[in-house]
Amino acid sequence: MSKLHPDDPRLTAYMLGELNEEDAAEVVRAASFDPAINLALREIESVQRLLHGTLAPGSTSLLPRQRQNILRAARQVDQGGKVVTLDSHRKVVEPWLIPLATAAVIALAGLILVNLPSPSRNPTADLPPVEASTTDDGRMPMEIALLPAPAPPDASDGAGYVRPAASADLAIHGAARDAAFADDRDGFLREVARRLDESPLPPAANFPKLVPRGSVLAADSPVLPLPVHSGTASLGWITHSVREEGNLPSANAVRLEEILNAFPLRPSGAAAISRGVSVSSEALPCPWKPSATLLIISLRGAADTSHELNATFEADPAAIFRYRLLGFRPVEGMPSGKLPGRLPAGKSTLIAIEIEPKLAATDLGALRWSVDGMAAPEVPVRRRSDAEPSDDARFAALVCTYAQWLAKEQAGVIDADLVAALARELRSGTLPEERSDFLNLVFQSLELPR
Repeated sequence: MSKLHPDDPRLTAYMLGELNEEDAAEVVRAASFDPAINLALREIESVQRLLHGTLAPGSTSLLPRQRQNILRAARQVDQGGKVVTLDSHRKVVEPWLIPLATAAVIALAGLILVNLPSPSRNPTADLPPVEASTTDDGRMPMEIALLPAPAPPDASDGAGYVRPAASADLAIHGAARDAAFADDRDGFLREVARRLDESPLPPAANFPKLVPRGSVLAADSPVLPLPVHSGTASLGWITHSVREEGNLPSANAVRLEEILNAFPLRPSGAAAISRGVSVSSEALPCPWKPSATLLIISLRGAADTSHELNATFEADPAAIFRYRLLGFRPVEGMPSGKLPGRLPAGKSTLIAIEIEPKLAATDLGALRWSVDGMAAPEVPVRRRSDAEPSDDARFAALVCTYAQWLAKEQAGVIDADLVAALARELRSGTLPEERSDFLNLVFQSLELPR
């Protein structure tokens, strides 16, 4: 047998039990001396286990339509060989739906699908031990349920954070999340909610580590792709931790975008509508940085049907020094994929951006967007010092401030006194019940040891 390398097809053949005894023994020996070969085999095993948990006949669905997604993705990859046709009645998926870690992993999924060995077989039993991922039998793995929604690429330096390479397990879980999210956002979120219901506050160590998102120079990166989706689980985790356990939550359980999207808020500034989809925004003074502007953006779906939405914030480098997307922190070790853009009927997503303008600039840029590939009227981004912020915008500002305080972002700038002052300003006898309850949660949090 010639020298093995990590992309050698014989590794797949070994995992599928297709090598003779002599060649199989050679694979084991190579893995014993070469960590890269060992890791490649473990990656193959991880994919195999994931497919067994999701595609095994008679098992309950792990993710909505996940089986179809993986099958379709495997068919689309150029594998350099024959691909077996599977269920011709299934629709063709767009190629960006399943950005697996590497093309090799996707091609491997296609091979395993057509020749899946018995679950009882353990071809890596004789290999040197390395940590491998596990999935729950017949249920969504908690590792997938705990992942946040796909986020835009982080063009900042992440506050100086050095990102490690993606692990095989994380790439697999992230690919499953991205596929399900893009294919059926609502169905996926319902599955996530059901899975998390079993553990309302997972142990802190189980939350994926989130990377700080820093500011971006407008001159270097004037265009920010806007995320169309966000979960809402974080507020429940925070509430459980504060009220049931009497502790502040883990920083990795605090997701600003999920807390913000737990409330029906409508910016009252410039807006535009196209094919029933609307984009609106409102700019107000940034509570933790008086010289900056806090921009609140709402992407709202049409009432009758879903549409493909592509939206960007385009900063004017002549007017903006730098900006920072709030929340949507990337997961450590998970590469960025293309953002899913299908916005379901009646659903909305709120986005917050901190903007540092130059001098007295008022025209800061624009929101450019399209619906189903058709350009829509752009929404100008302006700040007016004489404009009174709406109640919804002021509440959004409190959420952004509180979430950063909990996650220990902007330490030294955002403190308990600032959070308390903003919460007191919003107190009102006519406040909606869910907002009044949130204010109580904020004050309860401020009383706990930090």
